[in-house]
Amino acid sequence: MKIANIEFPEPFLSALRDQELVVFAGAGVSMGEPTKLPGFTSPVKKVAAATGKTYDEKEAPERFLGKLEQRGAKVHQIAAEVLLEHGLEPTNLHRDLLKLYKDSRQVRVVTTNFDTLFEQAAKTAFDSTPEVYRAPALPLGRKFEGIVHIHGAIDYPKRMVLTEADFGRAYLTEGWARRFLVDVFRSFAVLFVGYSHDDVIMNYPG
Repeated sequence: MKIANIEFPEPFLSALRDQELVVFAGAGVSMGEPTKLPGFTSPVKKVAAATGKTYDEKEAPERFLGKLEQRGAKVHQIAAEVLLEHGLEPTNLHRDLLKLYKDSRQVRVVTTNFDTLFEQAAKTAFDSTPEVYRAPALPLGRKFEGIVHIHGAIDYPKRMVLTEADFGRAYLTEGWARRFLVDVFRSFAVLFVGYSHDDVIMNYPG
């Protein structure tokens, strides 16, 4: 099977047939036409500019945003507004990934993206909309169907996982994101799409 001109191997097809495939979608999924959303660094720079600061890319973005928040900046609201500046429309890749599933009840998508483009794409792909979960209210990782925003979504800015403290709660002290992901990785075959090795999610314990 080919998706976006990529040929996938038999184990992938087997997991798909057995309804044991989870798509784990990163920023790259939303970077295509027509939305062309930027990666994590670009919104961080805009949040910095909105608060009169300059972001040095040598510093971890979540640490920088945490410092801004400690100084009183409403980083979550500003970040959501920055993302909404773009005309948010699904890309072909959103649609193609959803086409892996026969109907909305079989969809298993986990995303670190704050946009709701999978939900928009699902409206035209299926007769009904998949269940949608936003952090920190996550389902059981070993038994779920639907679209999971593991770092929150722009329609609930205060719950978005942006700062170092947010990541610490999600993966360490409260650990709800860690527990969910451990269960997912133990229970399903996972297809990562739209990530690079230096993305924040790759550097937090799971």
